[in-house]
Amino acid sequence: MIDPELLEKLKTASVSDRIAALEMLVQSLKSDIKPDAAPSEAATHLKRPAFGFMKDTGKILGDVVAPVLPENTWEALW
Repeated sequence: MIDPELLEKLKTASVSDRIAALEMLVQSLKSDIKPDAAPSEAATHLKRPAFGFMKDTGKILGDVVAPVLPENTWEALW
């Protein structure tokens, strides 16, 4: 726990002194964290499987040569 007297001193300390105290705390936390303890991002993020039951079921029927509906039916284009 943090000493209550120390907290009172920090309340009245200058901004630069409080920033220095915070930087010391962050540095001590960084030194306590072990790099091997945290799993790497690549290990925690698994690759998504393929579409599963849909894999290899699509067919290419041809190229799109014209829109299905005229442009004035799309609300986003108004």
